[in-house]
Amino acid sequence: MITKILKSTLAITALFVMASCSPFQSDSLSAICESEPQLCDDLHQISDCRYKRTTLIRARYYDKIEPNEAHTRDLLTQLDNYESCLELTLFLQFTRHKERKKLRMENYLTAQKLMEEKLKESKGTQDPHLAYYLWTRHQDLNAKTVFLNAANKKDLTDIRLLTKLATIYSKEDPQRAIDLFYKALRESKSVDALPKNIFTLMMTIFYQNKEFEQAYIWALIAKEESTEKELPINLDLILQKGLINGTKVILNEDALEEQAEVYHNQLTDGIFNSDAPQFQRID
Repeated sequence: MITKILKSTLAITALFVMASCSPFQSDSLSAICESEPQLCDDLHQISDCRYKRTTLIRARYYDKIEPNEAHTRDLLTQLDNYESCLELTLFLQFTRHKERKKLRMENYLTAQKLMEEKLKESKGTQDPHLAYYLWTRHQDLNAKTVFLNAANKKDLTDIRLLTKLATIYSKEDPQRAIDLFYKALRESKSVDALPKNIFTLMMTIFYQNKEFEQAYIWALIAKEESTEKELPINLDLILQKGLINGTKVILNEDALEEQAEVYHNQLTDGIFNSDAPQFQRID
């Protein structure tokens, strides 16, 4: 799996301005593909992650007609999101749909290739968002310095940088990762301003650290916010794990669903103010 990651205010503004000035409106994917078929033809039309494919194609289009760091940043984010979404489906078995599995893999490899090509063009960037991808994908140490210098500022409020930094710490320091994710949630003014994969990432960290109740809450929110109806979030598996492990028995499913609804409403209204829960250390 991978994990929606993720645009600054300038990037959002630039995209909306481009959309309003462009003859291709935001819902005119067919017009973009007719005018620039090379932006669409290498990504097969399949049911897997189709909404992220659409967003990716638009990002490629904007990056082509007006190349700048904001559009490159958004394109890398959409490539990462699409690749991550496809990775979730790579191990699903479709015994009667061998061709679909082949096309899914081809799209995944194409996204990787496009990411590598765009990163080569970004070498030497001082943009911390681009530097994040150069560091994590190419072990570029100069890019690492650029990213960490920006991401470790105490007064950091950039939701995308907070999310990226949290991802870095997700394995070695899950508590810090969750603290950073919660800070990103508190900084958001709307659920639409958040990277779409943030809830899946939080769910995964809680699940891997046997915090099954928290995993269940964020799995519910992830499913609510997902545009990919086939996203394989198995709520029953989380519930069963809670029961199997004994120390975190989930018997309050209704209460957890109510908490998820409260959180989702707060995020929608931009008033989320909760602190991150502390992990229970289980020997």
